Amino acid sequence: MNPKPFRPRCICLIGIFDPTSGGQAAVNESIRRQVVLAGATACVIDLSPARGPATLSRRLSRIPKVSIGVIRLLSLVINRKIASTYIGLSGGYGQMYDLVFVGIARLAAIQLYIHHDSFAYLDRASPLAGLVIRLAGSRALHVVLCESMGAQLQDLYPTARQVLVISNVTNTDEPEAPPLPRGKLNSIGLFSNLTRDKGVLEFLDLAEQICQMRPGLRALLAGPVEEPALGPILKDRLSSAPWVEYVGPVYGDARSQFLANLDVLIFPTRYANEAEPKVVAEALACGIVVVARDRGCIGSLLSSDRGVSIPASVDFISAAMRLLLEWSSNAEAFSLLSSSALRGYRQLRDEQSGRLRLLISTMAGFANS
Repeated sequence: MNPKPFRPRCICLIGIFDPTSGGQAAVNESIRRQVVLAGATACVIDLSPARGPATLSRRLSRIPKVSIGVIRLLSLVINRKIASTYIGLSGGYGQMYDLVFVGIARLAAIQLYIHHDSFAYLDRASPLAGLVIRLAGSRALHVVLCESMGAQLQDLYPTARQVLVISNVTNTDEPEAPPLPRGKLNSIGLFSNLTRDKGVLEFLDLAEQICQMRPGLRALLAGPVEEPALGPILKDRLSSAPWVEYVGPVYGDARSQFLANLDVLIFPTRYANEAEPKVVAEALACGIVVVARDRGCIGSLLSSDRGVSIPASVDFISAAMRLLLEWSSNAEAFSLLSSSALRGYRQLRDEQSGRLRLLISTMAGFANS
C-alpha cells in the first residue's frame, strides 16, 4: 500500500482582507501573499465587512462571515491541518469576533500570532482588548509596528510577554518603475479613506492657503468618503475650491498614477486606530516627502530624515505651511529631503524584511524542521 502523500499544515490567517476595507486589510493581504511566496500554505478566514461607509449595518454584515469562519476553523482544528494561527486584531468592537477565534485556538493549543495595527486600545486600556490578550495567553507572540507600540502594549496588558517589532514597510508594494527623487515641489496631496479624523478638512484648509500663496501648486485628493455625514460637506467645499482636484477612490494602476503625480503627502490624521498607515510607507517608497501628524508609530517611521512628523500639540496647518513655503522656494533642499526619504525607506525595509521572513518561517514550522 502506497503511503498517503504528506500535506503540510497551514498557517490559518484570520482578519479582513478586502483591499477596499482600509490599511489593515491591505496589511493582512500582504501577509497572505508573503506566506505563499515563502512556500507555506495559507488558510484564509476572511471577516471583511460589506463595502460602503462605516455604518452599523456594515459592521453587522460581518456576522455571517464570522459564523462560517468559526466552522472553518473548527474543521481545520479537528482535522489537525493548522501549524499556527495568525490574527490581524481589530481596533474596536470587531475584537468581539476576534475573541471567538482566539478562544478556539487557545483551547486547541495552537500557537497564536496576533498582529496589532491600531492604537485605539493602546492610548488607554480597553477591557475588551484586555480580555482578548489574556485569553491568548503568555505564549502568544504579539507583532507590533514600532518599539513604542510594543512598550505601550506590555505596559497596559502584561500578559503580552512576547513582542516582535515588524514595521509595515515590509507590507508595501514596490513601485513598478525605479523611483527617482522629486526635483522640486509641484504638488501636495492627501490619499486616504476620507473622514474628519483622517484630516481631510484640515487638508482642504491647508490647500486653500498654500495654493493662494503659490498659484502654480497643485492640490490632489483621493480616496472614498467613509463618513456619510461628510459627503455633503466635501461636495460643498470642493465646488468652491478650484485649487483642489478630487479624483475619488483609486486602486491598482490608478493608485500608482496618483502617487506618481504627488510630491508631498499631507497626512494630518487624528484617527483613533492610526498606527503606521500603509499610505505613508507607500509614499516614502516613491520618494514622496511626507508631512504627517505624529500619531501612533508615524513619528518612528518618519524619523532619521525620512519625513516630517508634527507633534499633536502643534498647530498642524501653520507648521505645514512654513515647510511648504520653504520647500517651494528652495528646490535643492526639497530634492535632498526626497532623496533622504527614498534612501531611508529602503534601509528600513531591508532591515525589517528579515524579521518578517523569520516570522513566517516560524509560523509555518520551517524554522524547527
